[in-house]
Amino acid sequence: MSTLFIVTGAARGIGAVVVKKLLQQDHKVIGIDLNPDLLSWEIIEQLNSAEKQKFHAISHDISKTNSLIEKIQNSPWSEQPITGLVNAAGILEMGSLLETTQGQWEHNLAVNFMGPALLSQWVAKQMLPRHAGSIVSISSNAALVPRMNMGLYATTKATVSHFFKNLALELAPHGIRCNLVLPGSTLTQMQKQLWTDDQPPAGIVEGNLEQYRSGIPLKKIAEPEDVANAILFLLSDQAKQITMHELVVDGGATLGV
Repeated sequence: MSTLFIVTGAARGIGAVVVKKLLQQDHKVIGIDLNPDLLSWEIIEQLNSAEKQKFHAISHDISKTNSLIEKIQNSPWSEQPITGLVNAAGILEMGSLLETTQGQWEHNLAVNFMGPALLSQWVAKQMLPRHAGSIVSISSNAALVPRMNMGLYATTKATVSHFFKNLALELAPHGIRCNLVLPGSTLTQMQKQLWTDDQPPAGIVEGNLEQYRSGIPLKKIAEPEDVANAILFLLSDQAKQITMHELVVDGGATLGV
């Protein structure tokens, strides 16, 4: 019997690549995304007929955890044990912390932190009877170093990192692993929203001293597959002795901090 994984942020970007790779390994996947138009999900366009049989799409807001869990419980595989969870959904709002409103804080924390935290809490409880499972959450290298005009995003991601390391400590005696992947600049829609045209700003790779930002030593922006490969590794038995770990995938941008 194939195993079951849940992936949030599944419609496109890193989440979509993770879904595709899991399906290629013959797992079943429940994919969750805010996009209500399932036909426009990039991942669905990429699946063959056999893969579509093993993929169940749920359009839902990650921050509405109670109703999301109900949808998962009503999925075709509700009775199947959950092997792994990937928290890939998230949002990025740029701006000065001097101008950030309470509403922005509440919204960003709800999507980037509270939603993944509460979903992971529920999934972990489903894993407890089997004393097995793996949870991987996407944080950011912005959680490690300050970034100009990224304080809102960086703070929520730092919260994500610390929560999941604490969760990992609690789950370790039960055989459940919990790790984080911290991408740097990656060719996703979130990254492209920062561009002024169809090319990445030179400062991303070369660095920008005025922004107190080092460049990328490997001289290239990551592809979603680079991040997905790190996630798949942490989900797999190859990482069975790894928990509470932050795996940075940023081409050296944070200089090993």
